[in-house]
Amino acid sequence: MKSVCCRLLVIILVGTAALAAPAVARAAATTAVPAGKGNEALETEKLAQEVANLKLQNDSLRSPWTKLSANAAFMTAVVALLGVFVTIRKQQTENRRQRELDREQRERDREQRGREEQQEIDRKFASILADLGAEREAIQAGAAVSIVTFLEPEYRRLHEQIFAVLLANLKIAHSEAVNQLIVAAFEKAVRQKLARTTEAAEPFVPDFARATLNQADLADLDLTGADLGFTQLRLANLSGAVLFRVRGYEVNLEKARLSRANLNEARLQHAHLNDAYLHECNLVAADLKGAELRGAEFQQAKLQAAHLEGADLTGARFEQANVSDAYFLGAKFDARALKSLSRAVNWQKAHLDGPVREQLEELARG
Repeated sequence: MKSVCCRLLVIILVGTAALAAPAVARAAATTAVPAGKGNEALETEKLAQEVANLKLQNDSLRSPWTKLSANAAFMTAVVALLGVFVTIRKQQTENRRQRELDREQRERDREQRGREEQQEIDRKFASILADLGAEREAIQAGAAVSIVTFLEPEYRRLHEQIFAVLLANLKIAHSEAVNQLIVAAFEKAVRQKLARTTEAAEPFVPDFARATLNQADLADLDLTGADLGFTQLRLANLSGAVLFRVRGYEVNLEKARLSRANLNEARLQHAHLNDAYLHECNLVAADLKGAELRGAEFQQAKLQAAHLEGADLTGARFEQANVSDAYFLGAKFDARALKSLSRAVNWQKAHLDGPVREQLEELARG
């Protein structure tokens, strides 16, 4: 725009000079003196002509039309300059408006694509949910595999629903193969669920009652207060898990790994813990009345004030476990279990049936 203004200023100067040139020429013509006259007469006539020219010029300058004519080129240039300025400003405004319209259109297009993508995702997700309930095992298996894809971070809005769907499917009958695929997906979903509740400081008490979670990897998870009643957790990995005050009536934890788990005050009446690994496990004040603990390994576990009345402890091992104030009344022991219990810490302070205590004292003397 600056260069345009400069060009217009040049035009104004040239036009003004062009208007001035005729006036100068007329002045020069009128001052010309005819030849052949005397010097004095020539001077007198020249002076008269100059006076007449000055008068004409003064009359011309006093004329508004003459002034207007003299300034016509300048005014034309100014008007042209203003026109150019207005045009440029209008063009700039129009360009800005067009850019804004283009931006808004791109935004609408992006939102539309986003809506279409979300609709497609929802359609696929709904199809997977329907396939989980299909009659054919192959279709169920395919759905169980596909649902793992939706546990990726970009599908975060679906994670809560996926957790609920997987848990519900773990509580209904599926073939063992399909169940294992669902368990694999659930292992990831439950960890995400616990992370979300921890981040949001929301209370979460897991309800796994009657779920089939055999061989599930739940190591190191905080499942405080969880309901594990009648839950199937055979061969599950719960090492280092926080199971404080869990409720697990008749829970099946056979051959489960519970080393270093916190089971303080857990209520596991009539639980199935045959061949379970409970090394260094915290079972202080835990209730294991009537539990099946055949071959269970309690080495270095903390069993202070634990209740094992009526439990089947055939083949169980207690080396270096602390059984102070533990209740073993009515519990079933075999020779191996008694020999192992005699090597436990503070077995003398445990609550034992008379015959059992006598056998332990005899083992201790021998």
